[in-house]
Amino acid sequence: MPAIRKETADLDYGREAVEYSPKKKRIKRKKKNNNVIKNFKNSTMMAITFALGILIVYNYAVITDKQMELNSLNQEIETLNNDMDDYNIALEGIKNTNSVEGMAKAYLGMNYPTSKQTVFVDFTYGSSETTEDEIQTAQTAEEGNKNILVGLIDKMIGFIQ
Repeated sequence: MPAIRKETADLDYGREAVEYSPKKKRIKRKKKNNNVIKNFKNSTMMAITFALGILIVYNYAVITDKQMELNSLNQEIETLNNDMDDYNIALEGIKNTNSVEGMAKAYLGMNYPTSKQTVFVDFTYGSSETTEDEIQTAQTAEEGNKNILVGLIDKMIGFIQ
C-alpha cells in the first residue's frame, strides 16, 4: 500500500445523485440509407440514358434504311423513264409512213392497185331489173381471164422494185 493514502469523503450537499454516463455514439442509419437511394437513383438515370441512346441509334438506323429504299426506288423510276423514252423513239421510227410503205413493198410484196384492179361500187337507193353488182361480176369474170396475165406482170414488177 502506498504510504500516504487519502480517503475521500462523500459529502451530500442536498443534491440528488445524477448518474453520468459516457455519451453513446449514434449510428447514422439515415446516411447509409441516403447513400443507397443516391446510388439507386444514379444507376436508374444511367440505365434510362443508355436506353434512350440505344433508341436514338435504332431510329437513325431505321431512317437510313428507309432513305436507302427511297434512293433505290428513285433509281428504278429513272431507269424505267429512260427505257420508256427509248421505246418512244423506236416507236416514232416505226410509225413513220415511209418506213411502213417500204416494209410493205420489200417484205410483203405489196404494191398500189392498178386501174384494172379497182372496183367501183354504187350505193344508190332502189332496185332495178339488173343490179350494178350483177353487171360488174359478169364483167369481172370476162376480164378475169385477161387479167391473169396482167396480174403476173404486175407481181413481177412489184418484186423487181
